[in-house]
Amino acid sequence: MEEDLPVRSEYRSAMESLESAKRVAASGIDYWFAREIHAIFGYDSWSKFTPVIERAKEAMIASGIEPSHHIAQTSKMVAVGSGAMRNIEDFYLSRAACYLIAINGDPSKPQVAASQAYFATATREKEVDDALLQDEKRIQLREKVTTSFKAVSGVAKDAGVASQSQALFHDARYQGLYGMSGQALKGHKGLNIKENIFDRMGALELSANEFQMNLAAETIKSERVRGEGNAIRKNKEIAQKVRKTMTDSGSRAPELLPADEPIKEVLKRVKQRQRSQKKLS
Repeated sequence: MEEDLPVRSEYRSAMESLESAKRVAASGIDYWFAREIHAIFGYDSWSKFTPVIERAKEAMIASGIEPSHHIAQTSKMVAVGSGAMRNIEDFYLSRAACYLIAINGDPSKPQVAASQAYFATATREKEVDDALLQDEKRIQLREKVTTSFKAVSGVAKDAGVASQSQALFHDARYQGLYGMSGQALKGHKGLNIKENIFDRMGALELSANEFQMNLAAETIKSERVRGEGNAIRKNKEIAQKVRKTMTDSGSRAPELLPADEPIKEVLKRVKQRQRSQKKLS
């Protein structure tokens, strides 16, 4: 067991060093400088590390991945003594590039094994974190849609839309945005007739509906629209404009966006993760 201690120490040191060397771009993307991590990978000279970077590039090409998206050449000025400076080669490395470099490294080096473990684990953790953020974003958008629905319903009522005609008012949004009624839309997307259609919308679709409702509420108020028929027509007109904005920008038409998993499943998943995080803390 005592003979394993130096190896385990190198392993732990490499993991900690890679985390310390990590940079985060303004976009939130993690990256590393090759010059800063070649020693962490167990390569004492730059000349021995660059062939490993080249093998990682080749692996990307073989997988149909453009290497320049993950390995970008750069340079930096370094002091070489007596105040003189020299320009040296370096690379920006993405997380995926670092993982491939680790895989293509010398497996006999404990630092390489540690690097493989670090990037495999960190990549999986990031995937989980990203998925959680997407789930939370969808839940927040779903809540915003509920708020906007109530707000535009109130504006419609003030404009003269009777309670029994609120369904017609909201159906005008579906007709303008999707080119079909809400009931037809459920059938088109394969939903149960009793399902709340908002509960099966993804982030883009929820955002489009929220925007339409907020815009309709503001327009009906600012233009002082009065009368049930006028309010319903105005709601449909605004929905048609939102639809045109989406399609003109290159997005798929709203009715072509696939139904997402039920929001209750997303809520359940987020709550389970939150409970797990609390136990760990």
